[in-house]
Parts: sequence; structure tokens; C-alpha cells
Amino acid sequence: MRRSVFQETATAVARRFGVSVKALRVYEQAGLLKPARTMAGWRIYGAAELERLSAILALKQLGLPLKRIGELLRGKGDLAAALVLQEAALEDAKADAEQALALVRAARAKLAKSGHLSPDELASLVRSTAMSEFKWNDKMESLAQKHYTPEQLQALRGRPFTAEDQARVSAAWAEVFADIDALGPDPDPTTDRALEIGRRARALITEFTQGDPAMFKAAGAMNRDMMADPEIAARGPGSPQSMAFLSRVFVVLGASG
Repeated sequence: MRRSVFQETATAVARRFGVSVKALRVYEQAGLLKPARTMAGWRIYGAAELERLSAILALKQLGLPLKRIGELLRGKGDLAAALVLQEAALEDAKADAEQALALVRAARAKLAKSGHLSPDELASLVRSTAMSEFKWNDKMESLAQKHYTPEQLQALRGRPFTAEDQARVSAAWAEVFADIDALGPDPDPTTDRALEIGRRARALITEFTQGDPAMFKAAGAMNRDMMADPEIAARGPGSPQSMAFLSRVFVVLGASG
């Protein structure tokens, strides 16, 4: 029995795959698709082209550029290596998006509280948020191993902490550090404003440590070591000066109960 020849027009293929006819033209111009032509010059797609289009769309969904997709379809690329690079690119994009989200939330919180946001305050939020969003590295892991017990590390890593949680906490810390900057040089840790900032910072630390005094002590010791390392301090949350100020505020809060 003779097999029937399966063929579809560009419009039918576009409808079937949920893409535009223009997209099919782009793939064709990039050398990814080679539809046949009718005597009248109309493009027609057979089973082989539809299978190839399925592969193109799958790889495109992974975020791969058309040039890389072409290499892979021609057998000149390593899919595993391409996916490793794409994963790294997506992780970087995710971190950038989370940082931007943290900044937006910090700005909204500041606006809701004061009703305005000056250029200097916005710039301070940008700096603070940038410092709040940094990636875990070998130095950080070494400090964690130094200051936390294995049981504490297991408890910390076992907690559910989503990207939304990270953005929320980063935004809250960004606002804390921005408010500290707004106090000016050498601020007084005993003022009502300083104590209010300190209470917010202490609440964030308490959320992290879940009220465990041993965990609180370990977090404080790790933070001091972080601030003593110029590389970590330059891109970590806050600055040595703001952290030192918070320490003085915590002493006042502790004395006042």
C-alpha cells in the first residue's frame, strides 16, 4: 500500500504549532527550515519539516538562540554543553530580576512610609539593594562551616525559602541600610529613629534565627568575619559602618529591654 504524502501550508503549520507565519519565514531565512514549493510557488511543509520545527520550538523554549539551534540541528553542537551555558545565563537573569524586584519593593515601602522618594534616597536604595544581592561562594561556605554547627546548617538549608522570600527580605534589608545612610555620618544610636531601625533589623535577624540564641550568636560572628573580609564586605549586605552602627543600636535595645 502506497503511503500518502503529508503536506501542509505555512498558514496551517503556523496554526498547528501556535506560531506566526512570519516566524516560519525567520526560521527559513536562518537555514533551519527548508519547505518545498508548489508549482505556483507556495511553501508546503512535509512530515520531516514538521518534526524539525518541533525540535526548533523545543530548543527555543529552552532559551537557546537560533544560531546555536542551527548548530545543534546540523550535528555541530553539544546539546549538554549548550544547556549548561543556558542554565548559567538563566540563573544570572533570575538574580538580576530578583535584585530589581527587591529594589522596586524597597522603593514602594519607602514611598508608602514617607510619601516621597528623593533622587538621593533612590540612589541609596540602589546601592543597598545591590549589596544585599550577592552570590554564595567558597569563602561564604567556609565561614558558614566555621561558625555554624552541622545541625544548624542542616536546619537552615532545610527551610523552605523561595525567590519571593529572598526578594522580600532583601528589600527589607535594603530599606534598613538606606534609612541608616539617611541618618548621616556618625549617627546617634540612642535616638528614636535609630532604635526604630534597629528593631526592624533585629526582627529580620530573629526571623532568620527563629529566636534561637545560639543561632543568633553564630550569625553575628559570621557577619563580623564577613565585614572583616574586604572582598565580601564590598558586595555583601550593608557596610562595615552600617553593621557597626546596628551593633551599637542592639546594645541600646538590649539595655532598654
